[in-house]
Amino acid sequence: METAIDISRLMQDSLPMSRAPELLEMVGTLMRVMLVSERTPPDFQHAIPYNPLDFNTIGFLRMNPGSRASQVSDHLGVKPTTTSSVIARLVKRGVIERRKDAKDGRAASLVLTQEGQKLAETLFQQDLKNMALFLSALTEKEQVQLLKLLSKVTQRVQSLDAPTN
Repeated sequence: METAIDISRLMQDSLPMSRAPELLEMVGTLMRVMLVSERTPPDFQHAIPYNPLDFNTIGFLRMNPGSRASQVSDHLGVKPTTTSSVIARLVKRGVIERRKDAKDGRAASLVLTQEGQKLAETLFQQDLKNMALFLSALTEKEQVQLLKLLSKVTQRVQSLDAPTN
């Protein structure tokens, strides 16, 4: 099941989008640092150059071992065919493996391999370093304010993230 955000619903009752280009630029900068940026100091680079879907799948399976491919698709918000490609790539790299589901032998559960668990922990620790870097520019009070505002934005976007057929 694919998910999509209904932009027309987002625009209803919202303020003018005059700040959208500024936000887009800032988010783009943060995303480059979060993913892979060769200009970023080595301590803040990811250990291995995977694409964002790989990172998200590894992180999801770190927190949800034994998930099925459909659950990964729902989490990523992509079509099952895209998820299948991601899973195949990560299986080939030895990061995840498919196991017969204990409850339904016809279905496969996805788990991180030992190498995948090490990688997932490395990526998680790197993400925490990046978050600390981002927050280091702010006072404690500003950090609390930022987290409240981001929570509000996250809730708004999640409310619009509806399954489509």
